[in-house]
Amino acid sequence: ELLKSIQSYLGVGKIHVHGRNSIQYRVDSNKDLEVIVNHFEKYPLVTAKLADFILFKKAFDIILLKEHLSQEGLFKLVGIKASLNLGLSESLKEAFPNWTELQINRPHYTFKSIPDPNWMAGFASGDSSFNIKVSDSTNVLGKRVQLRYGIGLNIREEALIKSLAVYFGLTDNRKNVYIYKDSVRFEIVNFSDIMDKIIPFFEKHLIQGNKSLDFIYFKEVAGIIKSKSHLTSEGFQKILEIKARMN
Repeated sequence: ELLKSIQSYLGVGKIHVHGRNSIQYRVDSNKDLEVIVNHFEKYPLVTAKLADFILFKKAFDIILLKEHLSQEGLFKLVGIKASLNLGLSESLKEAFPNWTELQINRPHYTFKSIPDPNWMAGFASGDSSFNIKVSDSTNVLGKRVQLRYGIGLNIREEALIKSLAVYFGLTDNRKNVYIYKDSVRFEIVNFSDIMDKIIPFFEKHLIQGNKSLDFIYFKEVAGIIKSKSHLTSEGFQKILEIKARMN
């Protein structure tokens, strides 16, 4: 339903079955791709994906001018693709052994800021997670329940991830960002931050798609914890039942 909404909004593209458990919205024709390019020129991307869009547009312009029908134009496309997203496949590297000489530099990207709450809600709809962690404890039930809200991305989005703690005004924003070799993660486990910052934010700026159900369940468990009912057998069992429906 979410992809159908995007398709309807943009007025172009088709939805395809993409593997056993996924579907894909795709725009292929030059005429329809002009709609996509014009949209993202009018509403610029905020994350490091902006650099990919700039490269994509370069390639699109080459094709519109039919330069790709010449060897020189084809080499330009190979050079662009080498810097776009995941780069060239092994088969393309074999087909173009001089690809490193053709590769162009990625456009410089600097994260500026989160433009508005609706952008944040849309971004969270695609990339965030609402989780319930159950672990062993020394309390009466022998179990601990913890709510976790997180967003994990490629390391190139480090600046964006670091900005989230400040954006949400968290209690101690130094404890919410985890940096690894190739990835970076933003995570909130502080219950007061979840109750006072995260839940009110997404009540006002709605999560879209099936993930909205995860937020509803997440909020329900937050209410159980706030009332201390999670420390009773009945409350804990209810949390397990809710957790089984999520993610």
